Amino acid sequence: MSRRALLALAVVLAFLGGRLLLSRGVHPAPTVRARTDRATQPSSSGEPNPSASDAHPTPALPTTPAATREASAASESATPATPVPQDANGIPDVDPHKAFGSKSAPISMEVFSDFQCPACKTLFMTTNRQLLESYVSTGKVYLIHRDFPLPMHAHSVVAARYGRAAAQIGKFEQVEQVLFQNQEKWEQTGDVDGTVAGALSAAEMAKVRALVKGGTLDAAIDKDRKLGQMYNVSQTPTTVFHCKGQTYPYGGAMSFDTLKQFLDQLLSQK
Repeated sequence: MSRRALLALAVVLAFLGGRLLLSRGVHPAPTVRARTDRATQPSSSGEPNPSASDAHPTPALPTTPAATREASAASESATPATPVPQDANGIPDVDPHKAFGSKSAPISMEVFSDFQCPACKTLFMTTNRQLLESYVSTGKVYLIHRDFPLPMHAHSVVAARYGRAAAQIGKFEQVEQVLFQNQEKWEQTGDVDGTVAGALSAAEMAKVRALVKGGTLDAAIDKDRKLGQMYNVSQTPTTVFHCKGQTYPYGGAMSFDTLKQFLDQLLSQK
């Protein structure tokens, strides 16, 4: 075969080889890019899709019912459940006279409350009474009252002072009950003193009045307020749950059935 014929044959074979590679789609760089795009494709929420091994389920906090949100005196919506760092030595500044149950209970609940708040009254009169019977008295929950008087309530700071004073003489439970039960009356008249007097003896009331006039109670109330600010409390009531190293704030009142479901879920975790 002549040199010219050999050269022509080589050109034809080279051309056919190139067409064969193209027909088989040998494009490694675009293939890798396509796999990368699928791996990082965002979900409907706009976040990358995590692998199954990255999923860490957490307890679902109860959703605040619409009626409860409307009844709350401080906010239009429930506080989101955002984990908050817990004090290394446990919950700080707990007044044992304003706490119920065992300190060693698996769940601790701090309730940031305002005696003049209607939603706080609802929580106290319904849910918390059943909570005391079913979970606190059985050693499952340690319930702590925190003072969080709101600026919008004219008499809430005074009521908090009387509650603190009653706690110091061991009569907090009685005064908490009478203040919530008669909330509408003293809210209108401002007669917190007369309301509290209905639950205590004359001698007990004299001690409470002396403590209130002493001017030493506001510091303790401010401590509760600052602690609430650390939890980003923006409404009353706000309940902060502590269990197994995790902390869950929840804003608003809730039914006992809803609370029971959440507590049982926490207790069942290992």
